[in-house]
Amino acid sequence: PELYKSRVLELNASDDRGINVVRTKIKDFAAVAVGSAQRQGIIEPLASRCAKFRFKPLSDEIMSSRILHICDQEGLNLDSEALSTLSSISQGDLRRAITYLQGAARLFGSSISSKDLLSVSGVIPVEVVEALYAACKSGNFDLANKEVNNVIAEGYPVSQMLSQLFDVVFEADDVPDEQKARICKSLAEADKRLVDGADEYLQLLDVASNTMRALCNMPQEFSFET
Repeated sequence: PELYKSRVLELNASDDRGINVVRTKIKDFAAVAVGSAQRQGIIEPLASRCAKFRFKPLSDEIMSSRILHICDQEGLNLDSEALSTLSSISQGDLRRAITYLQGAARLFGSSISSKDLLSVSGVIPVEVVEALYAACKSGNFDLANKEVNNVIAEGYPVSQMLSQLFDVVFEADDVPDEQKARICKSLAEADKRLVDGADEYLQLLDVASNTMRALCNMPQEFSFET
């Protein structure tokens, strides 16, 4: 009660509705914070009047320390492999990590493994992503098509596959930058088409085809003589 006057501004609907009230009373009293996960989510007229603060992903050390504290308080058992997996799949987002941990605890109980966390997060197993990449690298289209069908049949989200495939390509030391650029362009175009409602199988097959052509130095366009 003693802080009421400093925390609450009372306005009379009939008397305090002019523009001067907004410019003086409200502006001097209120502070507004606008948060967005994407920079373009805030319109320019509003963004130009705000002080911008950008938050970087948390480091693995900070993530692990906080997650272990939560596990200790909640009575959860998380081994080192599961802790490393949780830090990896949450990508420095502590809120996302807590959500995954909470979901795994509800489904699998107090003892949580790395496999449990992967199942609740929707992350595709590494071996599935690497199998598709290896098929593209082999230059065998039938093999790549088989791996694409396996991804679709297992119900893995193609958007997640594109994201993880990007990580594999980006970290590949044996792939020249020019080839990486061609593959990343294909990934970006497919991701955009998925957002627009395109068929998942066709988009993943197109990515696999373009990735194969880039890795095997095949021509990007084919011409047929008539």
